[in-house]
Amino acid sequence: MPGIEELNQKYKDRDVAFFVVYSKEPHAGERRYFKKYTQHSTYEHKLGYAKELVETFGMKVPVLVDDLEESVVMAYGRMPNMIYIIDKEGKIAYKADWTEKPRIESLLDELLSEQGAEVAAGA
Repeated sequence: MPGIEELNQKYKDRDVAFFVVYSKEPHAGERRYFKKYTQHSTYEHKLGYAKELVETFGMKVPVLVDDLEESVVMAYGRMPNMIYIIDKEGKIAYKADWTEKPRIESLLDELLSEQGAEVAAGA
């Protein structure tokens, strides 16, 4: 998650908020780092994994934890590294199946520039 952390740091003084939605272990029990993990059996189990994620990676971006039924994932998409950019009006300005820092940075700069132009024009 270093890309999101870096973006969060870059835009911390701008009108931008970042959140990570923790849904499930994508490869529980399968390989390398994930071998020690099982899929969640209770919400407390899931919260424990989310807390470990935050501590292990020193995350500063708020982590929101999906329910056991994965309501957020079911509503917004099943890919493990999706990104949504929501504009000030609450509309989806961008959606991708994979988070790519350079693309997100470019889009945020563009949106913030447009908002600045709108504010200046309305002043």
